[in-house]
Amino acid sequence: MINGNTGNIYMPDSLNIPNISFQKTLNAKVFCQGVGLHSGLKIKMEILPAEPNHGIVFIRKDTPEDQKIFASYKNVSDTKLGTTIKNAAGFTVSTIEHLMAAFMGLKIDNALVLLSGYEVPIMDGSSKIFVDLINNIGIKEQFIQKRLVKIMKEVSVCIGRSSIIAQPSNNFSIDYKIDFEDPAIGVQNQKITNFGSNFDKEISSARTFGMLDEVQYMHENGLALGGSMDNAIVVDNGKVLNPEGLRFKNEFVRHKILDLCGDMYLCGKHIIGNISAVCAGHEINNKFLWELFKDKDNYQEIESTKIISMEEVTSAVA
Repeated sequence: MINGNTGNIYMPDSLNIPNISFQKTLNAKVFCQGVGLHSGLKIKMEILPAEPNHGIVFIRKDTPEDQKIFASYKNVSDTKLGTTIKNAAGFTVSTIEHLMAAFMGLKIDNALVLLSGYEVPIMDGSSKIFVDLINNIGIKEQFIQKRLVKIMKEVSVCIGRSSIIAQPSNNFSIDYKIDFEDPAIGVQNQKITNFGSNFDKEISSARTFGMLDEVQYMHENGLALGGSMDNAIVVDNGKVLNPEGLRFKNEFVRHKILDLCGDMYLCGKHIIGNISAVCAGHEINNKFLWELFKDKDNYQEIESTKIISMEEVTSAVA
């Protein structure tokens, strides 16, 4: 509504303007701390609201001049044990995919992430804690249209037995298949549509996972020092070793969807199209974005830097 004395416009949390999808940020800052998956050290993290068209930006508070690292597929420097991004000065942030998935699932376009170290804390190995933190503080719509990218023709990438295929659609969906030798995982399929309501319920709490022998090898070689059954599902010879068991019967493929969501969101826009993935991982996820954006015939960008007009706002809240 409009204050008659001052002329100020009081913006509600949500407007009903047809055919317009607004950018979003947090209502206020949130804080959490946990161990880093690689270092095993305690990491403090704050997520702050940001202005429209800011995007997702990480700031390393432990570095000279608080180094900024922009969340972009072009800045990905390593995909071996997660997704790592690096700035021009050589400073990195690793294991960003679970937080990026939370941003994608909640449709957060703009945020500033402050870190006390070079990793996003692993928390419980899923996105659930990040999703709950943001939902609890609330989400604010901003009055600039979302940046979207619509798949216009089939785009595919393949690395060995891994593949990703994107096809045109008027919605966003992911259809995922995994195939592991260990019978505790085996072949699993999951398809998810309508991310607005389903991400939190169906995907966000799915945890990362690993084989016992791989976990032991990494620990012996100074890798994944923060990894444990507190933040990962551990599998050995057909058994899930975590005493609490699984959160979903097919939690493994759900987590792979979570990883894919986080990696896809490094394009900086919300994708419109159908994504089919088979045995994919961080490397091919990043390669797919490079393949998508190398040819402008593959996609259509839908974005506007125009702030919604006063007429549209006042009409929506009248």
